[in-house]
Amino acid sequence: MTNIPRRRYRFPQMAVRCPWCRAAVGELCTNPRGTKTRRADTHDARRLAWLMTNECAECHATPGTPCTTTDDGNTIPLPDVHPARTPTTTTP
Repeated sequence: MTNIPRRRYRFPQMAVRCPWCRAAVGELCTNPRGTKTRRADTHDARRLAWLMTNECAECHATPGTPCTTTDDGNTIPLPDVHPARTPTTTTP
């Protein structure tokens, strides 16, 4: 069995496809037409998609579901994720 080196991305969130501009895994995010790449960062939607690849250690949200909080017994989805929710790996 040979060891295949894991690819390191410029931004760890490039390990998932961008749901906003549809940039493929490993490719930089682009404008809506796909003509200009974003070199300084990625879309927030991609960062959130990457962060949601693991279970949240704080609220126990399952992969693919948003983090939640409770207020007076009501479960409320958060607009972002808890800081404790980070993927265990940054490469595919």
